[in-house]
Amino acid sequence: MIRMGTLLWLLLVGASGYAMFQVKYEVAQLDEQLGRVNREIAKNEEAMRVLGAEWSFLDQPGRLAPLAQRYLDLKPIAPAQILHLDAVPRRAPPPAANAPVAVAPPPAARAAGAQLATSKPRAER
Repeated sequence: MIRMGTLLWLLLVGASGYAMFQVKYEVAQLDEQLGRVNREIAKNEEAMRVLGAEWSFLDQPGRLAPLAQRYLDLKPIAPAQILHLDAVPRRAPPPAANAPVAVAPPPAARAAGAQLATSKPRAER
């Protein structure tokens, strides 16, 4: 007959073996997840290197100058465009704290209001 102590030790060994199996399984899952994350990081770093190289190519002054001349219609600054600081209009003072603020209606509402104002009333149609 098996003694109580031997049975207890057998159950303890079986439970620890099962726990070790579970821990090993969880560690394997975490290791696989870590590998996926590391591969994704490497892929993103490679994409960043490629984008950096593309940006370096697209940002070359020799390439941008003809494009700017073709599409931007830029001209040198004329001396008449330079003003004195006194010619710049001053900023309007802020409204008082308890003064009502006039809010303009949205552009669609303004357009509808203008259309209604120019149309004839129904009685005149």
